[in-house]
Amino acid sequence: MPLKKTLSAILFSGAISVLAGGAVNVHAQDAEPQVMPSPEKAKQEAQANTKYLAAQALKKAKVLLETQGEFAPFGAGLFQDGQVNFIWAIKPGESTEGVNPAFVLNAIRSALTTQAATGRILGSAVVYLYQGATSDGEARMQVNVELEYLNGYAEVVATQYEQGADGIEYTASGNQPFEPKIFAKSKDGEVADQ
Repeated sequence: MPLKKTLSAILFSGAISVLAGGAVNVHAQDAEPQVMPSPEKAKQEAQANTKYLAAQALKKAKVLLETQGEFAPFGAGLFQDGQVNFIWAIKPGESTEGVNPAFVLNAIRSALTTQAATGRILGSAVVYLYQGATSDGEARMQVNVELEYLNGYAEVVATQYEQGADGIEYTASGNQPFEPKIFAKSKDGEVADQ
């Protein structure tokens, strides 16, 4: 491209940029200012949203235990509108005989990581059965829910259950922080693909 045409293109582009910039500034002045929440407010939001997600996941696990007697690990994603969608590597009611739970967990985590990396979900839950023990060493079945939120908040909730007269009853629950797997950050601060 000759120098004269190049300079004309640059000047023309600059004029368009100035005009566009002026228009953008007018709209920006009319818009409400964006306020970044404090770290404490962000933590409270994460805790409230993951508590909601945990309740939805435990409700689904209870239904599956009452209707199927067991379930393969499954996941849940919390969308921006508050909707919770469940994902299955093995659909409820399908046989879990001979299934490697670690393989299923990895498939669920991989699907949720893809959703997190594309910004589709705010939070995730990975739900699975686990045989724990009481303080006196008695074996107890529990539902574990690994909860994560886009700001890096992550905790696992362990809820023991037993068969009662009216169906499955959750008896005791505990939680503790853990290292994020779904919303794990890469070195550049983005959600890492796994």
